[in-house]
Amino acid sequence: MPDKQEAANKQRQTGKQDNGPLRLDRFIPYRLSVLTSRVTGRLAREYESVAGLQLPEARVLTVLGFFKPISSNAIVQHTSMDKATVSRAVARLIRLGLITRKPDPTDRRLLVLGFTPRGQRTYDRLTSRARAWEAWFLAELKPSERAGLERILARLARRLDGATLG
Repeated sequence: MPDKQEAANKQRQTGKQDNGPLRLDRFIPYRLSVLTSRVTGRLAREYESVAGLQLPEARVLTVLGFFKPISSNAIVQHTSMDKATVSRAVARLIRLGLITRKPDPTDRRLLVLGFTPRGQRTYDRLTSRARAWEAWFLAELKPSERAGLERILARLARRLDGATLG
């Protein structure tokens, strides 16, 4: 009788599904989800300690820093956060004096977000800490492994775009 490893190898090779319990230790979507939750939790603590911001607020700032100026709807698209979460984060960041919301100079119907001087300084501190944390986290990987990971993540993201199972 074949052992579990042989059965798993056969399943990968043939594409046939096993009817046994789902092996979470080998189920990539589960493992990615758990890792994402752990990474997100660690980054949330970093953002809280640097700027007193919750994760959604820090995400809004980091997306704004990359795409500025940008609308709240565009932030929703870039982060996969829901509209209500982005709206609350934007409202708090405005109250804290970190961002502004003004009409887009090219389309007055659209409101875009921008940094206040204090918001720009906060963004700079956040991104400095985020880069340092990423460097620490990825120090476990060789440069070739990191490049491979980046390629794999990009390929998997492309696969999800518009894809359906079966």
